Amino acid sequence: MATKKAGSRLETEIERCRSECQWERIPELVKQLSAKLIANDDMAELLLGESKLEQYLKEHPLRQGASPRGPKPQLTEVRKHLTAALDRGNLKSEFLQESNLIMAKLNYVEGDYKEALNIYARVGLDDLPLTAAPPYRLRVIAEAYATKGLCLEKLPISSSTSNLHVDREQDVITCYEKAGDIALLYLQEIERVILTNIQNRSPKPGPAPHDQELGFFLETGLQRAHVLYFKNGNLTRGVGRFRELLRAVETRTTQNLRMTIARQLAEILLRGMCEQSYWNPLEDPPCQSPLDDPLRKGANTKTYTLTRRARVYSGEKYES
Repeated sequence: MATKKAGSRLETEIERCRSECQWERIPELVKQLSAKLIANDDMAELLLGESKLEQYLKEHPLRQGASPRGPKPQLTEVRKHLTAALDRGNLKSEFLQESNLIMAKLNYVEGDYKEALNIYARVGLDDLPLTAAPPYRLRVIAEAYATKGLCLEKLPISSSTSNLHVDREQDVITCYEKAGDIALLYLQEIERVILTNIQNRSPKPGPAPHDQELGFFLETGLQRAHVLYFKNGNLTRGVGRFRELLRAVETRTTQNLRMTIARQLAEILLRGMCEQSYWNPLEDPPCQSPLDDPLRKGANTKTYTLTRRARVYSGEKYES
């Protein structure tokens, strides 16, 4: 019984560290978990693969617009851990899904975009549940959508048909919008959990809260969609996306991002908005607008729904 309780406490601590991106603590926690439970546990392979990949990205951050340059010796261990977890197939289905999503992320980092997309197709990314998902899994799914969008942007379209180009552009933007929406939900959830833990502590002070960082993939998900809308001449959806991001209930991590978006939105409204093109921020954007390129194809409304969304402001209050 004592061993089960110790294992449960360790699992809770591991989940917290994954949610708060405290990757440097994972190897020691995995060592303790393996000693108390089963040696060579496949879960340990997943956790070590994930933590080593994240530590690598922390030391070698990706940059927007830069292309990964193939396999790197430092990532060999990451692939070994993830391959071991996947090949043995002993993990529960949700952890196998996580292993696949992390493997796809590794493939992107190594420049194998096609294989990353193959993994997302096999896993069924659009079917992964958000309801009741812990914060760390929301982050994994949000990053997966951002990575899928990046892969689609990197790979050329085999046909020159204009309709295929429009469809591909919309697929890319939808990936980034989903990534951004789920990222906002994740940031709200992890802040709620951290604040709850602080309130539930004994009078003895605990460690200071771990500052969250967006990282390359979440930042891409939050910032790339409106860039593509403006690039494609769809100012209406670009402005609409700005407004959606600003309506989400603020967290400490998104404060600087919100200031940047608010400034960019103000510049666009001042430069290009007129009485005929303005619409109520709480309403859907118009189907046609003088803001947009008249030759642009595509709708001004979202083409997807999520089973769980970030809380948003509604007047002076916020709603779920």
